[in-house]
Amino acid sequence: MNNLTMQNLNRKTMQYLINNISVGMSLKEIKDMCEKYMLENGADSFWYWNVGALIFSGDETTMSISGKRYKVANRIITNNDIITIDLSPQNNKYWGDFARTIIIENSKVINDINNIQNQEWKNGLLMEKYLHERLI
Repeated sequence: MNNLTMQNLNRKTMQYLINNISVGMSLKEIKDMCEKYMLENGADSFWYWNVGALIFSGDETTMSISGKRYKVANRIITNNDIITIDLSPQNNKYWGDFARTIIIENSKVINDINNIQNQEWKNGLLMEKYLHERLI
């Protein structure tokens, strides 16, 4: 077990979520799904205030909140929604940290930034991609 193992678990968890998320799910259901998947696939705990997945949607995606104060919002995923997910699995002393934004338009997850119709969301993700490439 090492930090790379936890990062790979993050990637697998996110892909699992993308394949299984649907309109009408609550943020709590998404949080529980992520945490259950991580615990069943290598995590033994969550390093960030024992919260395995911070989930935000809609206008709450611009918020920054400590895991110490985090409470999953009582929200339901809609036909056109933006969702941010921040994962924090741990196994023994090894941990991972992984955040992604998921766009849902016309009830479907949009995997290609270029296919996003909402210009504000598209511009935000293009800027994030640019900054990530520059900073690496």
